[in-house]
Amino acid sequence: MILTQFFIIPSEADRLSKFGYSDDYEGVSKLLKNLNNDYDADLINDLISKLESNDFGVREKATFELSQIPLLDREEIQLKLDGFSLEQKTRLQRVLKENSHEKFIKLLIVMNESIVENKYKGLLKELWKSTDKVKSQQYSNLWDVYRDASIETSVNDDVNLIKNSVLSDNGIIRYSSIPTLIKILGKESESYLLKLVNDNNDQIKWAISEALMNFQNPQCLIPLVDLLMCDQDFGLRWRSLEALRKLTGQEFGYYAAGNADERKEPAKKWSKWVNDNLEIADLKFNNAASNKTISLFNGINLDNWIERPLDGFLAGGGDDGWEVVDGMLLTKKGKRSALVTKTSFLDYELNFEYKLLERTSDSGIGIFVGEKNNGYLEVQLYPNRSGDLYKIGSNVEFKLDDGNVLAFSSRKFKEGNEENGEWNKMNIKIINGQTEVSVNGEIQNRAFNDQMKPSKILLRNEGSSVGFKNFILKKL
Repeated sequence: MILTQFFIIPSEADRLSKFGYSDDYEGVSKLLKNLNNDYDADLINDLISKLESNDFGVREKATFELSQIPLLDREEIQLKLDGFSLEQKTRLQRVLKENSHEKFIKLLIVMNESIVENKYKGLLKELWKSTDKVKSQQYSNLWDVYRDASIETSVNDDVNLIKNSVLSDNGIIRYSSIPTLIKILGKESESYLLKLVNDNNDQIKWAISEALMNFQNPQCLIPLVDLLMCDQDFGLRWRSLEALRKLTGQEFGYYAAGNADERKEPAKKWSKWVNDNLEIADLKFNNAASNKTISLFNGINLDNWIERPLDGFLAGGGDDGWEVVDGMLLTKKGKRSALVTKTSFLDYELNFEYKLLERTSDSGIGIFVGEKNNGYLEVQLYPNRSGDLYKIGSNVEFKLDDGNVLAFSSRKFKEGNEENGEWNKMNIKIINGQTEVSVNGEIQNRAFNDQMKPSKILLRNEGSSVGFKNFILKKL
């Protein structure tokens, strides 16, 4: 039985024990064994028969065991529901609700995160075998957690398995094999990775182009040009165009946000140039790799920022709501305004330090910021509330950790761990629209925005005193 997959963000509190497995290596191994075993129809039928036992304890035990089986043939059970007794039907409906497809996907994510967090080794073969249950060519964040777990759990003895899996018909395995093979073989992996240059999956095309750029192999241009015409992911088109420009120095009037017809002719020009120059072009690989890390605040002035009104209020002139003192960026008390980056970013990791200078200091960081008057997501900066999320504006939509749409605000996962009146560190990571917020090294919140396109970053001055420094952005 093959399951389709969809986007879901696991809760910070989720552990394997929530799903009936121990939170250790043995728990992961047992889960992988259960996932990879053949579907035991006899066991399922036996448990279903016990659902109408005269013994209440037997009925309860069978119900629990069914709800804990990681992979049920839900469609088959659903089709047969009307043929069961009322007691069986009622309990099976409970089981199907408890042991949902959503829960199964979340279980897989938690399993992979456990491998990464605890650095479990030697599980690659069983891990990749488990992907048969979610075989899909459609990218989701499940691909990323499988990739990260594959990198962590792989050992040198896995090299032949990985080599033989580069052309697997399972997209998750192909995607995971790229960094895993690089980890083990380094530069020697290049000849195997070249087999994926013409892969039909857009995410794999981008992953292989990045790998080949790092090896300074001109073949990286082939998937980059192909991605100019990918229809589903503006972010991939934008990143590919940026890489092509830096590598080649060429411009052909291509507009990543254009529709397919508008992109077609410029993309053809790019394709022709690559075909004509692939073997002879002097590619600027150092340019493509440069500017990965950017300082958004130089400690001297606000050259990287533009001031704009905040919620209808303007501070009264350029830089009037902000000041730079001793290398720090400070809000001016009693003023209300926002600073917005001049540059837009797609996937990135933002690190900075902040100090709440009053008992009621109030500020925030805006992400997914579009044009003026468009909405965005605010990451709150407030004593004991830093990491809360707020939706600013009505024309945007964000999904929360539990998959629900953010109506207005969302409290963070944990009690505040910041030090009052001291410098605290915040990390905001955005990959493929998925956002994770950490304060002083602890994850506080997550959210998702499906409009994956470059956006700006905003700082809020809400009238109280807040200090900032060391704004470092790393492109991902």
